[in-house]
Amino acid sequence: MRFLMVDRICELSRGTSARGIKNISWDHEFLDEYVPGVPVFSPVLLTESVAQLISWAIIEAKDFTVKPVITILDSYVCTGHPRPGDQLELVGTIESLSPESALAHGAILLNGRPIIELGHAVCYLYPLQELDPPERARRQFENLFLPGHPLPAAQPAAPVGPFVEQSFASRRRWLDRIMATGDSATLQGIKNVTATDDCFNDHFPLKPVLPGVAIMEAQHSLARELALRQLAERGLTESFPVLCRAEKVKFRLFVQPGDQMAVEATVKSFSDGQCSVATRVTVGGKNAASVLLHFELPERAAYLQKYILGR
Repeated sequence: MRFLMVDRICELSRGTSARGIKNISWDHEFLDEYVPGVPVFSPVLLTESVAQLISWAIIEAKDFTVKPVITILDSYVCTGHPRPGDQLELVGTIESLSPESALAHGAILLNGRPIIELGHAVCYLYPLQELDPPERARRQFENLFLPGHPLPAAQPAAPVGPFVEQSFASRRRWLDRIMATGDSATLQGIKNVTATDDCFNDHFPLKPVLPGVAIMEAQHSLARELALRQLAERGLTESFPVLCRAEKVKFRLFVQPGDQMAVEATVKSFSDGQCSVATRVTVGGKNAASVLLHFELPERAAYLQKYILGR
């Protein structure tokens, strides 16, 4: 599968902002389930769509000489999950732009309301020719940019019906191994990074680098498993951990084929309605990434009402 998360760029204000479209389809291997029978596009992987929109806006403003890579994200807020058949509006704004870095924020809208918001993304600007052939990037941009194309119109939320429950295949796994530590508040995991991963076709052709959202998804997967075990210990088997917010997102190293990511997750707080988990990733003993993840713990009906039906 190609790691291209923007389907169309509809508006571009040079060096300032952009708007675009991301379509959600059954063709994606990035579908996940927070409650059984309701597949949604992974809300962590989905952040890549607005990140790529912002990236294209910066690349165009810099005349295809740089490639932005997010190193710090101050905040991530999620209040809704898109399903196959949904069409999303992407909004990206460049707050500042210098020769070496950029500061930006963005949002993803479903049926006219924000479902994911990214606050203060710090982007380091790498020379484009070190990561991606400039002419290839120009062709991709020309194919994506269709000024004046209509953005998605707001539609009523689609009901959750039998079609959804009968059509979901197994989701992609973001960890290769999960290990208990002897401490019920901590889990460890391993992810081996291989050159066969399709994402490296696009991220990046000249220097394969594991996308930051893939690293964060590995952290999220381990944290969610830890939260599920905490719920089971407390007999709360009808509740599900749903990522609602992340903060202190930092990426410190490029992770490449041949690397082994050691992931650790530790519960920082837990109540009947909320759970916070601190996670970090090391590669060869060096800190590669860290993030503090906050989960809501709703039962199925409450999850559907808030995250699917948008009420």
